[in-house]
Amino acid sequence: MSSLPSGIRLMNLLRERLTEIMDRERANQSSIHLYCTGPYWVAFERSAYQLYRAFPDSETTPLRLFAYPFPIVMVSVPDHSLCSYARKHILRKDESDYKLLTVPGLPLADYHAWHAGEVKGLPLLSERV
Repeated sequence: MSSLPSGIRLMNLLRERLTEIMDRERANQSSIHLYCTGPYWVAFERSAYQLYRAFPDSETTPLRLFAYPFPIVMVSVPDHSLCSYARKHILRKDESDYKLLTVPGLPLADYHAWHAGEVKGLPLLSERV
């Protein structure tokens, strides 16, 4: 793992791979795409909802990014929690900075309701200082 702090790794991930991540999530129905930020693994949008369902005590963070026109929801879990989970579940990809899990199909209505609740109250881009 990189020696960069988790927050810097997250910002680099968003700067370098946001378009790829969001394209992947747009069609995602039955996967959790996870990205390493050091001691945490993060997922976005549909993957974030699936991760939240698998780890109800995970941390959810709504984001407003200038590079993306819509609010994004990110969910993170500690590395040790994901390692415990991976002992009992098969990872389709298991790389040092990316993991891919297969999960049951995404209930879109539930996802949309969850997403709307998570981003409620986020300022519009025009309201940002």
